[in-house]
Amino acid sequence: MEKVICFSLGLSREDIEKGRVSFCDAYQEKIELEVIPLTEDMMPLRVGDILERATAGGPWQDDVKEKQVTSSVQVKYRVVMVNTMEREQVLRVMRSFKAVLPNPQDMIFAVITDTALTWTFGEYTGHLAGEHEYMKARKSET
Repeated sequence: MEKVICFSLGLSREDIEKGRVSFCDAYQEKIELEVIPLTEDMMPLRVGDILERATAGGPWQDDVKEKQVTSSVQVKYRVVMVNTMEREQVLRVMRSFKAVLPNPQDMIFAVITDTALTWTFGEYTGHLAGEHEYMKARKSET
């Protein structure tokens, strides 16, 4: 079975489950959606390191504690980071979450790129927030 791994920030366990169920209901193919919520302990870790262990089914959870992220920049937005380069898969994940969560226009959806793999989760979420702010400001100018 194919698996798409995502990381989320600012989503409750209920939000994650709603998005996951929406994905499974809409796309009843043999694709599993795993959404890993970011914790405070994950923020200094490299995206690629955690993704590699999660993809391999390794014990990545041993390195992190179940502690919500509280840093101000990092909880300002709800974020879903998708690990697939297939455009259709990314759109499916995005549509699934947007269909069931409030204020979907305020969510950030991102593909985990080769560059992002080298960053920590803290760096990556900060970068995504900066891009989001720039795009919002640019949109309001037009």
